[in-house]
Amino acid sequence: MKIRIYNSTENFWLSEEGELAPDSLRVNGERVIQPADLLRADSAVFFNRKNAKTVITFSVTREHASVRVAEAYLLQHEAEIPDSGIVEFVSYDGGGGEDSFYFPTGFLKTTDASYNGCTTFHSYTLIGGRITTVKPT
Repeated sequence: MKIRIYNSTENFWLSEEGELAPDSLRVNGERVIQPADLLRADSAVFFNRKNAKTVITFSVTREHASVRVAEAYLLQHEAEIPDSGIVEFVSYDGGGGEDSFYFPTGFLKTTDASYNGCTTFHSYTLIGGRITTVKPT
């Protein structure tokens, strides 16, 4: 899977094919459910207020040419990523088939990075509404 976040001025691939593919991809959905505790009722009543929220987390490992390059990448990486925009998830198979999914308005909530020698390790949290297959315009 490839994942990118882009807007009218910025385009950044958070993960790509092969060695830069996402690891530990997790998709968590949440909706606002309002409980109503009615007087003398046998049980509570719940109302689905919708407001779907989806949180996606994953990590990526990157190899660099030297420790110096890895350190520079680590220190500059977070500032280079757009903090909001369209988030595109591209799922593909070995036969050339490809499917795209989108957060029409997605946000990069958190990044977490570390390094060991020439290798940097990055964890991302993206947040948005419902995932759709319709490409936003």
